[in-house]
Amino acid sequence: MDPPREGTEGAVGAPEAVGPKSRSVALRIILAAAIVATVGALATARLFVWPPSDAPTSADAVVVLSGDHGERLARALILLGAGVARTLVYDGAPDSTQARELCEKPQGFEVVCLRPDPDNTRAEAYAAGRLALNRDWKTVVVVTSTQHVTRAGLLFRRCVDATVDMVEAHPGFGVRLTARLIVSEWVKVAYSVTVERGC
Repeated sequence: MDPPREGTEGAVGAPEAVGPKSRSVALRIILAAAIVATVGALATARLFVWPPSDAPTSADAVVVLSGDHGERLARALILLGAGVARTLVYDGAPDSTQARELCEKPQGFEVVCLRPDPDNTRAEAYAAGRLALNRDWKTVVVVTSTQHVTRAGLLFRRCVDATVDMVEAHPGFGVRLTARLIVSEWVKVAYSVTVERGC
């Protein structure tokens, strides 16, 4: 038997070179992922971080939605103070002592307090739509938190047979809470668009 040749015992073969086709596929996958991530980030920013917000000058009523952390009612009262409307609608269960007092005590403007059941955005939109229809309102302003503007606008424009102006109120949440709210809103918007498409 011949002895093994020098340099061959235990030798490991060289790795196969990655061909141009494999590199091209990998680059296409990376590019597609980057495009999807960019589009998702832009959509998130547009819908939930800096959503379209109107600057109304006149309306039949200002509607403030429950779920307030202080920012919604404050923004609604500023609009009333600026003469945008003479009627405030508090839509949903009052979230603060100030909100309860508005519903219970006489004010220098009309206050209508709605108690939809269940107390969610869709029910709030439906209740406001019935009120607007009964009063023959032509324009209503809806005030809600920044991350909630897109979904609330979608539902209120379905349920209210009038012009709906959406006004955002900045809640000043931290990054983690804001991120969780945005994820939640993405899910709820997708559900409203694809499944629950009525008022």
